[in-house]
Amino acid sequence: MLENFYDGKYKIFLGIAIVILVIMGIFAFAWPGITKGIDLSGGTLLIARTDKAIDSAKLSDAISAKLDLVDLSVSSIASPTGYGVTIKYAQSKVLAAAQAEIDTAKALLEKDPNSAEAKIHADNAIAILAKYIPEKQSTSIPAEAVANADVAFTEAKTNINKQIQDTLIQTFGLAQETAFQIKEVSPTLGASFWQTAINVVIIVLILVIIVVFFFFREIIPSIVVFSCGIFDVVFSLGAMAFFGIPLGLNTIPALLMLMGYSIDTDVMVASRVLTRKEGTPEKRASSSMITGFTMTGTTIAAVAVMVVISYVYQVGVIFDIGSVLLLGLIGDLIGTWLMSASLLLWYSDLKRKKMEKKFR
Repeated sequence: MLENFYDGKYKIFLGIAIVILVIMGIFAFAWPGITKGIDLSGGTLLIARTDKAIDSAKLSDAISAKLDLVDLSVSSIASPTGYGVTIKYAQSKVLAAAQAEIDTAKALLEKDPNSAEAKIHADNAIAILAKYIPEKQSTSIPAEAVANADVAFTEAKTNINKQIQDTLIQTFGLAQETAFQIKEVSPTLGASFWQTAINVVIIVLILVIIVVFFFFREIIPSIVVFSCGIFDVVFSLGAMAFFGIPLGLNTIPALLMLMGYSIDTDVMVASRVLTRKEGTPEKRASSSMITGFTMTGTTIAAVAVMVVISYVYQVGVIFDIGSVLLLGLIGDLIGTWLMSASLLLWYSDLKRKKMEKKFR
């Protein structure tokens, strides 16, 4: 059956691959769209392991009723080893308003150490934060007022996270000693990580193009091999958007690994189709599927085990990486055997016709 897999059908397979690519591209870049993780967008993440199942919708409503948080997201986890919950939010509107006042006060203080206006803005910040902090002693010195506002901001941020934890504990009757993991990334640092990630991806793409072109010394096969790597990444991004897996510092390396793996399998196919002489190009491509499916199948099996174990033991980082790799490897099967192989066969067919015309 595999021996005749591509006979007269590779253009149909190419069309199917292009349709899948368009659909996954829509998922990734239009609807529902890929979301950035805390590492890249900035914000606060709280993770708790609990002894009871958590209703994420109920918890989200309870937190929203007490705190004015932007982009609040609550997701619960249930596995054979226990339960857990992840709470994410971009920022608190109260903290954002106070931070703006503090930034203005600091800018005024740099221009004039005795600026009365700087003190006014610092006092405004403390007033905004009043419901989250103990009462602060007033001072007439602008520099001290700004320092007090900074301390008040830190205390308010801590107390807001403490209120989130207390809300979870009280709403579901959890033990007071429930452990929480808290991660905070400022929007500025998140933007810096995002720019660094983009730079790394661009450098990797350039190096990949150079290596592939050096191997084949032909532009068309190089483009085909590279395009399949892009297919895998777009497929993975679309699947991540569909399943709600955020793009972050954990998942970007997984995407780069997928591109490297994709190029490995595509180079194997291209070598067999374009350089070997036995049989027809279609039969060479078909025979290489056994090797390709063995390579990718064993990798999928290993990654699937990693995903299952990380889910059972609630290891979020490993679960995210493994999920992206698993989805991408499934995409690699489609990209390699429906798109890349079909393009290579089309190119081989064009070369054959060109040679026949030349010697006719």
